[in-house]
Amino acid sequence: MNPKKLLAQALLFEQEAPVYSKVKELFSAVKKYESENGVFVLCGKRGERVELKNREAFFAFVSELSNVAMQKFEDIHNYFNAATRKENIEFGGDSKNRYTKVFDGVVLVKKNGEPPQLFQKETLGMLEDITRFVAVENAETFLTVDAKAEHFSSEYFVYLGGYGNSLTRSFLETKEVEFFLDYDIEGMHIYESFTMQNKTFHMPSDLERYFSTNSYTSQKLYQKQRGRMKQNYPKELEVLVTLIKKYANVLEQEIIYEA
Repeated sequence: MNPKKLLAQALLFEQEAPVYSKVKELFSAVKKYESENGVFVLCGKRGERVELKNREAFFAFVSELSNVAMQKFEDIHNYFNAATRKENIEFGGDSKNRYTKVFDGVVLVKKNGEPPQLFQKETLGMLEDITRFVAVENAETFLTVDAKAEHFSSEYFVYLGGYGNSLTRSFLETKEVEFFLDYDIEGMHIYESFTMQNKTFHMPSDLERYFSTNSYTSQKLYQKQRGRMKQNYPKELEVLVTLIKKYANVLEQEIIYEA
């Protein structure tokens, strides 16, 4: 699979629904992604035009494919225009990858008080008896999570770096997972994208204190994301949705338990 070729085909959806023959490789890759993640992204078949049905899931796939956070077609253009991987990270706003990078064949796990460890598919059996994990979105938080560990229900943490790669997502499907994500619109979408028997979104008891303090919030990030706010979210996200709407602001997870 050639990521750049697939990204070039992804750009064909920017203007109109492309014919199948022009995006058949991308279509095949997306169908595999749909099966692995329980989502519906593209609709079409040979000899017809392919329609984009789920924009959010489409860009989650594109982000995983490129290893750069992408939310719009402009980000894909920037990916091709960037001269170096560093520029790609800056364009995508994914500065967390400067610290920790998880490739698509690896799960990064950290036990409280111990260094992070990389697991490949063939070594994940070592974690079989561990049923509960905390999924951490950002690298800075993951690497320093020992200082916050007392606030969570498990001593085992797994790094997502956004939506998580396919191996991480499939590994977590059979686990009980507490998600520690950014308290923003993108964080809610990441949470929704995971399907498992038992999942929760970590909510500090004093979350409103952070939202009501301007030095903790990010107006710039809210402005960037607010167009993607949906009408309905799962019941467990009601508190966060209410705070985002009330204060017209969002929080990055790094500030939680630091202030």
